[in-house]
Amino acid sequence: MNDATRQLFVDGRPVSLDADGFLVDSGQWFPEVAEALAERDGVRLGEAHWWLIEFVRDYQARYGNPPLMRVVVAEYPKRHPDSRGSRELYRLFPEGPVREACRYGGLPKPDWCI
Repeated sequence: MNDATRQLFVDGRPVSLDADGFLVDSGQWFPEVAEALAERDGVRLGEAHWWLIEFVRDYQARYGNPPLMRVVVAEYPKRHPDSRGSRELYRLFPEGPVREACRYGGLPKPDWCI
């Protein structure tokens, strides 16, 4: 294991993370991994967080890449009609909604993320 890889133990199982906190092997993901990553970051995942994580995972499975932010902004109000769009999404994940949903969802860092 190189210096850029870290281990997170979830339910007694080791999960390897890269230097940016993304899973090295997406096959190691299960919902408790998202909870452990969030707890490590001081985030408590709520229903809106889970909606975004699941939306990004489903989109990735369907299209082979995560959605662009404009796709998420268009879909979010359909599920959350009283939302404030991207502003609310950035309150959920201040470091970048899609990027963080990918990280918590066990997906690779999006190619378009810096």
